[in-house]
Amino acid sequence: MIPVRAAGRSETGLVRAQNEDSMLLDDEGSFWIVFDGMGGHQNGAAASRMAALAFAGEPLPAAFDPAIDRFAEQIQLVNSQIQAEAAAQGGGTMGTTAVGLILRGREFAVGWVGDSRAYIMRRGGLFQLTVDHTHVQDLIDEGILTPADAVGHPMSHVLTRALGVSPELQVDIIKDEIEPGDRFLLCSDGLSGPVSDAEIRALIEADSPQSAVDALIERAYAHGAPDNVTAIVIEIGAF
Repeated sequence: MIPVRAAGRSETGLVRAQNEDSMLLDDEGSFWIVFDGMGGHQNGAAASRMAALAFAGEPLPAAFDPAIDRFAEQIQLVNSQIQAEAAAQGGGTMGTTAVGLILRGREFAVGWVGDSRAYIMRRGGLFQLTVDHTHVQDLIDEGILTPADAVGHPMSHVLTRALGVSPELQVDIIKDEIEPGDRFLLCSDGLSGPVSDAEIRALIEADSPQSAVDALIERAYAHGAPDNVTAIVIEIGAF
């Protein structure tokens, strides 16, 4: 067995009236996921919690590829459920982002929809594993904006993908192998927005995953915590 430690925390922040983020830490099932709800206080919170409950009630298979397949299928199912709930409430906006980590033996997969992010700290370097599904990221990909121009852009929160928004939903998934000492971070944009990559790199190296999570969220608060902020840190031990 490869030793793994994980910790997570979700906070409302200093501006929002309600926490629309949700998270699931399934240490026994080696699966962790963060959701960031959208569509107003009640709808956003309901969407993210609906997604978290759906994954909590349907553990992923033990084998790697079937677990990835089931993850993608569950995202599609939750997408349909959120759309149905929004229609039942009169058709208002109701959705959520998602970013999850699946660990099976020495293999891992990250799957995501939206702008919640996954990072990996490896051999002293911090690497972003996900690519934001946002209008601003599209402009960067097209060469219209530079990454520096995108910082603080007024359309930075305009999503191009989210659960509950469209009947057709593409889930992005990457696969790779772990190394001893790897640390993963899953977070909502309430963390990755106000806290720079350089700060994340420094703070994620705290003594334990819980200490790292606490330090990251406290830094978001130091920057004004303008949004709900959620973080999960997963540490791979020696093997």
